[in-house]
Amino acid sequence: MKKVGVTGAAGYIGSHLCDRLLSEGVSVVGVDDLSRGTLSNLEHALPHRNFTFEKMDCTRRRELRSAFDGCDAIVHLAAQKIPRYGGTLMTLEANVAGVNAAAHAALSLDADLIVASTSDVYGNAVPPFSEDDNLVLGPPTTRRWAYAVSKLYDEHVCLALAEERGLKVSLLRLFGSYGPRNHPSWWGGPQSAFAEILLDGGVMEIHGDGTQIRTFTYIDDTVEGFYRTLLTPEARGEVINIGGEHPTRIIDLAAAVQRALRIPLPLRAKIVPYDQLPGKYQDVLKRIPDTTKAKRILGFTAQVGLEEGLERTMSWHIERREGAEALEA
Repeated sequence: MKKVGVTGAAGYIGSHLCDRLLSEGVSVVGVDDLSRGTLSNLEHALPHRNFTFEKMDCTRRRELRSAFDGCDAIVHLAAQKIPRYGGTLMTLEANVAGVNAAAHAALSLDADLIVASTSDVYGNAVPPFSEDDNLVLGPPTTRRWAYAVSKLYDEHVCLALAEERGLKVSLLRLFGSYGPRNHPSWWGGPQSAFAEILLDGGVMEIHGDGTQIRTFTYIDDTVEGFYRTLLTPEARGEVINIGGEHPTRIIDLAAAVQRALRIPLPLRAKIVPYDQLPGKYQDVLKRIPDTTKAKRILGFTAQVGLEEGLERTMSWHIERREGAEALEA
């Protein structure tokens, strides 16, 4: 592995992955349309002699193939997420077009392809979720499932291309990745939204009753999963969960975020019933990975606990705000 192309390079996971690859002596070509990512995420990568960045829409096949010329691996991270407040069609179209472009670039270059999928594809299956479990998604009248369906399509098309055209692909289902550089909104996950609301002096909104269970994975562990997959030929043709080991209730996550920000009790949160949320909202009650396959194939086990990860993440949220205030002064 000498040269790797990364879509979504200026995003949260993409920028951390670029940093890791460069630190390992790998040349990196990053592409991003900067619709969600930001060049500030790449402040360490941009001046590096082995890094090249191109601002572009990664759904454009010819341009993407040209950008990644000479790459022996591609990591496809660019995606639209759950359309919580609209944009369902954009989510479907962008995710389908993006994976098609990345897959055909990889085929043309005879490069390995790693695609970031999501734990959302499991829907309300029975946890812990194993990669070969049946999937239980909600109805198409609920917009949140558009994201899961689009990523499930990504998986199907990649595995079909592997079978019929020899695509060398690995699919990683990510569970609750969080950490510095994550988008400071619901786009970045509940911990990002909670942090920003608390720092604004507001009250966290907890949807449902707060007993939903999620498994969170610190960014260093998420990136380790990608890096090990790049180094492991046995991961080709596999779907692999990349997740932490300690499931957490959302209400407990809210309390942990507040502690990490050194904000004293009582908990600054309110419950928002599902029927008050837009888009006929449906939630996943439990999201817990079976990580047996990641351990067996990749030798991967998440290392950073939630308390430690949140301490690092909340420090970043505070520093980000202090930096913005300094620029405004």
